[in-house]
Amino acid sequence: MLNVKEAMEQLKGRTLQDIHLMCEMLVFDFGDCAIHAQCFTRIVKGNAVLLTTLDYQNWDGETAENNDEWYHLKKYKACIIHHMVREIEWTATADLLLYLENDICIQLYVSNGLPHYVEDNEQWRVIWNKENHHIVVNRKEIVYE
Repeated sequence: MLNVKEAMEQLKGRTLQDIHLMCEMLVFDFGDCAIHAQCFTRIVKGNAVLLTTLDYQNWDGETAENNDEWYHLKKYKACIIHHMVREIEWTATADLLLYLENDICIQLYVSNGLPHYVEDNEQWRVIWNKENHHIVVNRKEIVYE
């Protein structure tokens, strides 16, 4: 079994095929694998932040899809998807940065301190469809399922 850094390196050269939203979670679809980001996530182009998962909090108070996260994804999706991962950065705190060939950077940041009152919180996971392997990044540990 690959460690998480080796597994993430396998994303180099893959094309981001689509992005989906499920509540506050962003799903990045690379065809034979996907990343489910439940942590604070930003998509940046150059020096402009295109969207963040916190944009979900800005909504009309009536319809779940009427929020800034959905709005920004619809607005910018075409310039984000269908581009290849050219570089990956993995930090000591398990943050993940994916640099695409078109100056887009997908930034997944571990959002919690060490949990005291609850169980450890899942931050993000990568799912390899062919083998159905999951690498789950929690705040305290990385779990291979």
